[in-house]
Amino acid sequence: MIKHKSILLGAVLFSTKIFAFPCFFTLVKDSCWTDYDVTVTVHDVINEQTILTVTVPKGKSWVREAFTCQPNQKLKYTAIFSPAIWENSEGKVYNAQHYWALPETITAAQKAWDIPVCYPEAFAEVPFPPKASGNCKCDLNSIPPIPPVASSPK
Repeated sequence: MIKHKSILLGAVLFSTKIFAFPCFFTLVKDSCWTDYDVTVTVHDVINEQTILTVTVPKGKSWVREAFTCQPNQKLKYTAIFSPAIWENSEGKVYNAQHYWALPETITAAQKAWDIPVCYPEAFAEVPFPPKASGNCKCDLNSIPPIPPVASSPK
């Protein structure tokens, strides 16, 4: 019985490694948020585990972080920013408006998946910064492409 469970556990762990795939999370702040630090945490919807936490610091417009993902994985995001805009709003968490479902299959041409997220566009109930001009936008075209990812041996 113990041997049977060990084999089953090993098969599950091995199959999880087979489906691991490189992903990149690209967080872009819109032009009205350059004076703020923005931190987004990526969670797996199924097991509620934190996958990645990414911070775009004040003065920078974007950041990209690599992580390992799986086909058909469902992701959700939460965001915080600092400094606080109003008294008693320090550390308030803003939820993404939608979940992100990764593709169900990996095509032969795909070496990695990029997940671009614009802050605050992708999040619910984020206040407008007091000094914002009103013409806020995320410039996704200025972000360089993902560098080539080495293929893992099959």
